[in-house]
Amino acid sequence: MKKILTLTVVAGMFAFAACKSGGDADQKLKDSLLKDSLMKDSIAKVEADQKVKDSILQDSIAKAQADSIKKDSIAKAGKKGKK
Repeated sequence: MKKILTLTVVAGMFAFAACKSGGDADQKLKDSLLKDSLMKDSIAKVEADQKVKDSILQDSIAKAQADSIKKDSIAKAGKKGKK
């Protein structure tokens, strides 16, 4: 009889613990929203960093082209002066 009573109490404890998950749904929703928010923030940060890198790259390309044009014009001026 004691064993049956013990098994019933243990089974009741498991059933109670299993049915207690109603409050966890709200917490799971909050965690999910937090993860989504953090993911969006992370994506926005990566995109902003990429824009900065692209801007630096474009500036570097423009500077290299300007230097190349300057060198070409100096070389052309030197050729004209030697003629």
